[in-house]
Amino acid sequence: MGSSKYGLSHPFDCNVYLLKCKDELALIDSGAGVEIKSLFENITNDGLNPEKVRKVIVTHSHADHAGGCKKLKEKIDCKVYAPAGADKLIEKGTDEELGLSIAKKSGLYSEDYEYPHIKVDETVKDNEIIRIGDSKLITIHIPGHTKYSCCFLLEKNDHRIIFTGDTVFFNGEIGLINCPGSSLSDYRENIGKLSNLSIDILLPGHRIFVLRGGQQHIDKAVEALGKIAVPSCFLRG
Repeated sequence: MGSSKYGLSHPFDCNVYLLKCKDELALIDSGAGVEIKSLFENITNDGLNPEKVRKVIVTHSHADHAGGCKKLKEKIDCKVYAPAGADKLIEKGTDEELGLSIAKKSGLYSEDYEYPHIKVDETVKDNEIIRIGDSKLITIHIPGHTKYSCCFLLEKNDHRIIFTGDTVFFNGEIGLINCPGSSLSDYRENIGKLSNLSIDILLPGHRIFVLRGGQQHIDKAVEALGKIAVPSCFLRG
């Protein structure tokens, strides 16, 4: 529904996914909030009503994933869901705590970008369920990319689908970065939660997605984190 990589929305945005579960719509992540209009246009062009988006569920607190929540709430009647702990950063974290200062130095955002803080409506913990229409998302807390990162597992139409945010990507790449809260030891301790899930569809926060055999890509990350070399990061090059 949104993505900088595919030209679907603003260049600062992560991959933004729209869920339609019976009569309810929900977004996984919000983009950076610079250009909300394109998200609404994409929803409308798919024959759906943006005003039916009732939940915005963020995988973690970084600006490209949560910065759009404020403008979305200003436009539509929705609630913001975030991992427990990430809520404090979304509500009042400093640029340093959010990794925004170093991201600007790295050219990922313009110097004039300001994080749009907003109060989170609901926090979710590990193994907690978020209901969307006739479906449910299962929260999987995987510290590593940030201290409070989550993945969300959905079973839909006989498929097991996982939204991984910046935790794991195509070909087993991970989101270990030089930012506050990003931790190799946290990755090692928690990545095993994604083992043996029989994932069909892998929908990460950046780069390409996987529509078949998603578990194979996750397993590559799990295996790599058990070896001595640091696994490849999705921000390489």
